Amino acid sequence: MDNKYKYTYERTADYCYKGTDVLINKLNITNDEDLYNAERELVSLRIYELNEEPLKGNFNFEYLKDIHKYLFQDVYRWAGNIRNCNIAKQDLFCLTEHIESFGNDVFNKLKKEKYFIGYDKETTLDKLVELFADIKLYILFVKVIKNICRITYQNKWYIFRSY
Repeated sequence: MDNKYKYTYERTADYCYKGTDVLINKLNITNDEDLYNAERELVSLRIYELNEEPLKGNFNFEYLKDIHKYLFQDVYRWAGNIRNCNIAKQDLFCLTEHIESFGNDVFNKLKKEKYFIGYDKETTLDKLVELFADIKLYILFVKVIKNICRITYQNKWYIFRSY
């Protein structure tokens, strides 16, 4: 598999099969390419379901965890939980001890800005890019994909704009 998809995990992590960098999964797949393909298929089905019937909830840190749990529930036992090891993908992501506070800070900032209601299109786009970059930066889970941000945007943003 292409290295751009690979993460580096702390050696103390219990997320990978012994002697590999393949995440322990419900499917017992020990080959990273096979896991990548299976995950993509299963998560795609869950994305479709969320597009048809969005999860209910407030647009906050807990909601993001709920989306993660929903998307990865078929693949990982820890879906929706904050990771407990430090990970990197070329650069180190947010340290585990700061994830909870950073995640809450990101969504508190969003709430304080009233979810960008009343902003012009250009400012809204700039703010959304900043928000999604922050969400990606802290990668609270072992696996996170851009689809979480896309789903969150598709399922919730129209609600913010309808006020």
